Amino acid sequence: MNDVDHAERPRSPRVVEDGIIFHRTRLRTRGGLYALGGGLGVALVGAILLAMPGTLLGFVGFALVFAGLPVLPMTGAPIVSSTTSYLVAILASGALWFLLGHVSALRATRRAVASWPEWLREFRPLALGVWAGSLLALALGAVILGAL
Repeated sequence: MNDVDHAERPRSPRVVEDGIIFHRTRLRTRGGLYALGGGLGVALVGAILLAMPGTLLGFVGFALVFAGLPVLPMTGAPIVSSTTSYLVAILASGALWFLLGHVSALRATRRAVASWPEWLREFRPLALGVWAGSLLALALGAVILGAL
């Protein structure tokens, strides 16, 4: 083999379907989207529960909306009910969930073999922290306003 033949060959490895590189690439490209879908899905379930009659369903639905849209308390959503505040909260929460999912994907793919269980292991503490912070802000606002 001479130098010309060697230079013409592609240097990238072949990606095997359902192989290690395939899973790492899929994880890095879709981790943020899955987190975004999960967060907005929780908010959608909460909105559906809010529309149903009943006090318990309303309470659970309200908590799920605030867990799915964690920026909602920062826009003053329970007090200020303007379309702009809800739109800003939805967009900012979507960006937050996408960022958390993408960071989790990057952290999970630091290991040689990474797939969705590793992504979930990285994403879970971040999501729980965001949910706890959002619900704590809601409870603190209720205490300050005298609702609790």
